[in-house]
Amino acid sequence: MKLNVHRSAVSRGVIAVVGTATLLAAVACSSSNSPGSTTSGSSQTSAPSTGAGTETTAAVTDVTSETTQSSKVNILSKTFAGMEVATDPQLAAKVPAEFRDAGVLKDITFNNAPPDELVDDKGVLVGWEPELGEAVATVLGLQWKADASGAFDTFIPGLKNGRYNASFTSFIATADRLKEIDILTYYNVGTGFAVKTSSGIKIGKDTDVCGHSVAVIAGGAFIQQIEGINCAGAGLAPVDLKTFPSEAAAKLAVDSGRVEIYSTSANQLGYFIKQTGGDFQIQSFVYMPTPEGAGITKGSGLGPVLKEAMDSLIKSGVYKAIMNKWGIHDDGLVSESTLYTDPAQLSATNK
Repeated sequence: MKLNVHRSAVSRGVIAVVGTATLLAAVACSSSNSPGSTTSGSSQTSAPSTGAGTETTAAVTDVTSETTQSSKVNILSKTFAGMEVATDPQLAAKVPAEFRDAGVLKDITFNNAPPDELVDDKGVLVGWEPELGEAVATVLGLQWKADASGAFDTFIPGLKNGRYNASFTSFIATADRLKEIDILTYYNVGTGFAVKTSSGIKIGKDTDVCGHSVAVIAGGAFIQQIEGINCAGAGLAPVDLKTFPSEAAAKLAVDSGRVEIYSTSANQLGYFIKQTGGDFQIQSFVYMPTPEGAGITKGSGLGPVLKEAMDSLIKSGVYKAIMNKWGIHDDGLVSESTLYTDPAQLSATNK
């Protein structure tokens, strides 16, 4: 199996033919015009699903693989972070027939957690995670269709009921989550903390948050992590956790003095505060660096082939190029993705 990758733009109308596949039909298309929607709360408006891949070419081809005698797959080609990604027909043939026939990977992504993901001022979903998701879909010959929403606690139900197939949105693998969905991790991130400069609060170890109120997003794995701090063992009062429907609401609660500490992914913290303003001091302490990645519908059969596609992007350098584009360099990058399907895996890997 081979992923065709090189540093050049894809010319509109050029058909990418991979291996010895027989070209049956060709259509020029553009990812910048792919329909999608953004959702915040209960309202939903149409918007382009991503601004990541550019200049798509497509074809339909007949391939033979280990898993299928003859499978028609789409051959796509898009450019991400200056590198071309083309469909691998052998991997595409491994996509379960239900999704291969539909030709679409349906995703739900958070709408305001930069640089991971955000909806920009043009209403386009951007960030390194939707860009990785679209690149994975391209490798598998699937069009990328993403919705963006601020209601993170609805994402797992959406994966379970089949409305979405995947959620490239920084899911941390926890035992409770793995009872409901599978998780493909491709980045290591810790929990970060920020306080008002005038507060005088200093966080140099986990128990320094004991006795303080902490604002976090509802449904986030940060809740379980922070609840796990052994304040009683240190003879301190417990953490007073306050949950909010969005990152903006959590930060505003600290900005207005209603809560003392704002907590979210360490890699998002500085970016978010820089973009939204406020007199905050980011603490140097990062709590529990943990693998994170995409949620996947359990039992869909997509997990193994999504992992293979992600690993091909890691090996080719596309993964690193996308991360670097969004200001993420060596810290947290992985040499191979990990597919979690069972809570027992967490104990086996000491995570």
